[in-house]
Amino acid sequence: MPKIIVTSRYIKPNAHKRFGNYIKYIATREGVEKPIPKQKVNRELDQELFMNYLDSRPNSHGLFSETDKTLVLDKVAKEVANHEGAIWTHIVSLKREDAERMGYIDLKHWRDLVRRHISDIASAQKIAPENIRWYAAFHNKESNPHVHIVVYSDDPHEGYLTSNGIEKIRSAFANDIYKDELQNLYQQQNAVRDKLRSEAENVMRNLLLELNNSHEPDPQLEQFVLKLQSQLRNSKGKKVYGYLQPNVKKTVDQIVAELAKNPVLKKMYDEWCSLEQQKYETYTSAVQKFPPLEENKVFKPIKNAVIRAVLEMDLSTEMFAEHGEDVLDETESDEDLYIKWTAEYKSACTELYKNRDIPKAFELFRAESEKGNVLALHDLGKIYLNGLSSEKNITKALQCFEKALQGFLALEPTAKRLRNYVQYRIGKMFALGYGTKQDYSKAFTWFEKSATAGNKFAQYSLGSLYYYGNGVSQSYEKAFEYYKLSADPDNAYACYETAKMLRDGIGVEKNTAQADVYFKKAYNSFQKIAAENPDDRILYRLGVMTFSGTGCDVDRELGIEYIKQSAELGNEYAQAFLENRDKYNQTAAQNAVVSMLLSFGRMISDDYNRSLHGQKLRTEHKLKAAIRRKKQALGLKENPLENPQFKTC
Repeated sequence: MPKIIVTSRYIKPNAHKRFGNYIKYIATREGVEKPIPKQKVNRELDQELFMNYLDSRPNSHGLFSETDKTLVLDKVAKEVANHEGAIWTHIVSLKREDAERMGYIDLKHWRDLVRRHISDIASAQKIAPENIRWYAAFHNKESNPHVHIVVYSDDPHEGYLTSNGIEKIRSAFANDIYKDELQNLYQQQNAVRDKLRSEAENVMRNLLLELNNSHEPDPQLEQFVLKLQSQLRNSKGKKVYGYLQPNVKKTVDQIVAELAKNPVLKKMYDEWCSLEQQKYETYTSAVQKFPPLEENKVFKPIKNAVIRAVLEMDLSTEMFAEHGEDVLDETESDEDLYIKWTAEYKSACTELYKNRDIPKAFELFRAESEKGNVLALHDLGKIYLNGLSSEKNITKALQCFEKALQGFLALEPTAKRLRNYVQYRIGKMFALGYGTKQDYSKAFTWFEKSATAGNKFAQYSLGSLYYYGNGVSQSYEKAFEYYKLSADPDNAYACYETAKMLRDGIGVEKNTAQADVYFKKAYNSFQKIAAENPDDRILYRLGVMTFSGTGCDVDRELGIEYIKQSAELGNEYAQAFLENRDKYNQTAAQNAVVSMLLSFGRMISDDYNRSLHGQKLRTEHKLKAAIRRKKQALGLKENPLENPQFKTC
């Protein structure tokens, strides 16, 4: 049985000439609670005698309205009977135990409750607030305390009530009466969310390893992923779900349906449905039927996450480039933190990337970071994060990143030629969640400052934010604009992304010849970077391009050599590629699936974290908060510094 029952009745115009009798009935029937006139209160008068007096006095009634003035029952009854328009009646009823528990057992609480929600009734019945007229009476019945409400409009042509309007009235009263219990329910949701996040983090990590090491991926899911990849390559226009042809949408739906079979994610969705059902039970006893996940509009963004993952199957994407930055003058702060490409710092980079002497590189970075070199602090954090010196140490990585970010922020106001570079580095740390909570909006602000000053890496990063819709509304056209702006000075990453968009006709008209030009520029630039600063991601990117013949002639042997070097520096995708080199397409599909699963988990758990607006809680149809659309580069392992939880939502 629902906790609250709301019944509504419609009385046609000219069908209520005797409705004045109904007003008198609800105002005087047995059990009605009557207001005590202030002028009659006498503390010395026996309460029982006084109540008998109220019942026996002429025209005694329990009718109330928006005013505290005494209502004349005969006058009200005549007014209602002579009304030319329609009239509606509502009864709001509680079980006795609930009424006592929530404190709704006297006239004052019910009168205040009705007055608080007359505006909701007016809205639900499409009556202008200034036109609504209403009268009510509270009946303190033993089994179910309830209130009768009579409503109409001064304008006889105004007002109508649909089933949706009745639901809104019911929702308004339920969320007010049970607000404390609903808040407790949300606390339970938060507890479930945290538990699921913890479980999901471990499961996703294991799933990543299983998929990377598996020689027999789910053939059905793999087939759908590869099919969608082919369909998207031949699709024109925006590559988002709403713009796709029906046959392509069907493939996306099939992929989501397959993802929903994952045991952990199925458990998460079942838990979500259970909590939603508890909200419905506040005001209805009906068991809600929740659609399959692929049909649930709340989680529609997972479909676009699937599309993005498949679009990025060719190569894992570096969203924020960090190679080839110009070496400029030193800038110092008052706190002895500085930026300088010292001989020691350069030597550390050489030992790490060229000589592969990680212990020596670690000591050089550590010594330089102790002097206050922000660049060394940042790189030392990456060594800790990737576990290159020993086991991963997230705590130490976080400490290094936090101090590096503080240094960049302290240096930025007084920096001269380095200023746009420092702004870019700050933006990148916000974008990656290094030393701070990941915040794409702040990243966008810093990148925009730097890009305006001409920094090509910030321009590239802005392109990535626009491409994925992180911190800004998604715009493939803007993404292409910034990628190309960054690509013209031969930024390898920007050249590559520009080439892809030209090849696929995303954000720009398809142009295969121009795409080939930019792919070649990208490959040549990656080769130059690899010769000077060959970190694991550059080597992996160069290796896969060489292996697949993107921007160069196919050379699988050389491609594997690059990828081996990347794997030696701890790149997990390079390791996975080597283990699955004979199944290149399958490996890409597996990485795409991982990205989809991560997005799926985030969206479900994000929905648990929907914010409350004031104290007026909403039922399910009003609780749907905007799902945050977090994106990751394809297959990138979740960053432990972004808080070990799923959050996009």
